[in-house]
Amino acid sequence: METRGKTVSEVIIREARYEDSYELSLLMGELGYPTAPEEMTERLETLLPNEAYACFVACINDQVIGMIGLTKGIYFEKNGCYARISALVVSEEFRGNGIGKQLVYYGEEWAKEQGATAILLNSGKHRTDTHEFYRSLDYDDTGLRFIKVML
Repeated sequence: METRGKTVSEVIIREARYEDSYELSLLMGELGYPTAPEEMTERLETLLPNEAYACFVACINDQVIGMIGLTKGIYFEKNGCYARISALVVSEEFRGNGIGKQLVYYGEEWAKEQGATAILLNSGKHRTDTHEFYRSLDYDDTGLRFIKVML
């Protein structure tokens, strides 16, 4: 795999750990959500023990360079469950090398293990490159997201 002129070794995907907080906070910033390492640690303390959530990281040479966060949900409108991609990001330096695709496929396998019949996600209107990425992985654009911020 090439990244900006240097060859890197194999990508390893594994479950996130508390000690990944610093690198995950940087990735959240790249995704557009500035996060202090302490905030990420606090989030992981809630998320990691909860079986309805999963967080996997992509590593090269023990450096976390990408992540996917997923949630298992239960349908109201029919029987069964689904999974939701809550966060997906690859460090800018490593984008374009198929790491995002590997993370999505890994997340899809987790979803299947949970018995999910579908995997959903939200993506902001301005993320047109991201929309094309998901379409290339056979995700369909099926609707709009509405939000009301409650402070």
